Amino acid sequence: MKIKGLWREELGAVAPIFAIFIIAFAGFLPLTVDLGHLLLIKSELQRAADAGALAGALGLLSVPAGARSPVPLSPDCPRALATSQNIVAGNHVDSAGLELLSTDFYYGMWDQNTNSFTSLGCSQPRQVTAVKVVVRKDQTANGPVTMFFAGLLSPDFNTIEMSAQATALVGYAGNAPPGAGVLPLAVDENRVSADQPGDTVRIYLSNADGNQGAWFTSGGLSGSSDLRGWINGSIPSPALKVGDQVQVLSGVADSVLQELTRVVNNNGGSMEALMAVIPSGAHSGSVPILGFVAFHITQVQSQGSDKYIEGYTVPYYVAPGVAPGGPNYGLWSGVPKLVQ
Repeated sequence: MKIKGLWREELGAVAPIFAIFIIAFAGFLPLTVDLGHLLLIKSELQRAADAGALAGALGLLSVPAGARSPVPLSPDCPRALATSQNIVAGNHVDSAGLELLSTDFYYGMWDQNTNSFTSLGCSQPRQVTAVKVVVRKDQTANGPVTMFFAGLLSPDFNTIEMSAQATALVGYAGNAPPGAGVLPLAVDENRVSADQPGDTVRIYLSNADGNQGAWFTSGGLSGSSDLRGWINGSIPSPALKVGDQVQVLSGVADSVLQELTRVVNNNGGSMEALMAVIPSGAHSGSVPILGFVAFHITQVQSQGSDKYIEGYTVPYYVAPGVAPGGPNYGLWSGVPKLVQ
């Protein structure tokens, strides 16, 4: 009898606690619905901002479809904004389309050392290396988010204002994937100018005095047959990025230079090429890639005893398919990436 009485007393104590728990849970449940709704909206806004920033960066450069060699940089700020607005509008948030305000699209520069964005406007579009997008659901654009239950607690909670932002870097060429078309040729850093055509460069067939660049191998491609295929595109160029070590050659076979002559002649006798930049005078052994440059080949001398490639670096070009991450050698990357 005593045990049964004790059990009844415990049940009597638990019942009110359980009732309080049910009431608290019933009050908390609506708030969890609102919280889940807000998390979903935040995710959708961020997705739209990311897509808008990448689209804006691509629109700024507008690399021609199918281009493989570097092309002149022609930044178009109105096109960048329009491209971004179209993409943002196609990303529905809270089951509705979005408007991207022109005042929420920023042109500027990205500092890789401080990971910070500086807005510049677009009066000098060639200085723009990044775009920033802010997507809103507030009184300014698209209307605030309507809450389901939080407004029952206070009218101040009927709506919530939210936003998301993203920054896409176009920046300077620094990471060339396989098949990007980098030639197995490098130019000395002191022959590169970031804002005007560089001085005439000669890269000889062999490592002769007066060389202002060098041939190199990488990615397991080393023989004459490999280099000829690398040059004409029948073998994809290897992946190369800033900081990679490449093996500089003391010379290459005549057939390699003759293949380059054929490719250049097929392009009308001159062409823009994607080339690596190496430390000045580093013409033997393993050397690092410092960056990439657009190089205008004006002549390939493949006959006689004095055989060489001649040309000069050209600024304000874009490298299709190449990602950012390099220093400013006058060559922009054609593939933007999100940095913030």
